[in-house]
Amino acid sequence: MNKIITGICLAACVFVYNVQAEPQGPILQKNKMSIGGGISRNTVDVPGNNDSEIGFQFFAAYDLDQVNLIEGARSSVELGYMDYGFSSGDAGGLWTTYVLDGAIRDNLGWLARLGLDLGDDSGIMLGAGLGFRLDPAAQLRLEYVIRDEIDSLQINFIYHL
Repeated sequence: MNKIITGICLAACVFVYNVQAEPQGPILQKNKMSIGGGISRNTVDVPGNNDSEIGFQFFAAYDLDQVNLIEGARSSVELGYMDYGFSSGDAGGLWTTYVLDGAIRDNLGWLARLGLDLGDDSGIMLGAGLGFRLDPAAQLRLEYVIRDEIDSLQINFIYHL
């Protein structure tokens, strides 16, 4: 329960950071939000256990226009839920990450993520991947994400509202 509360507090702090000074404006702006989901092949990476399962996830993202770490790259935060697909032990849970993404050329881009898994495999999560823009609002992503004990090869669809 503490992990869930910590995750919600962390996500809230990141979202509050992005609030603009206008007292009458909305806290979150719809044109900065995205939703997504996907499937993953999850592998337990501990000695003596090389179990793999197919899982799923869904998430929401919010663009952070004020955070520009690299010229030409966009920043966002994501908050999601992942089910690893395992019937016992590590089943899944909440996660939150900071995502940095940029263009390679035309409709092809890169992305990197760093955050916290707050579920059964709690701890730092780190990932990288490629994104293919299907149209101005939709993107297909292929990512590899590393956690403490579970690594995931993911294909996700994200839609910008």
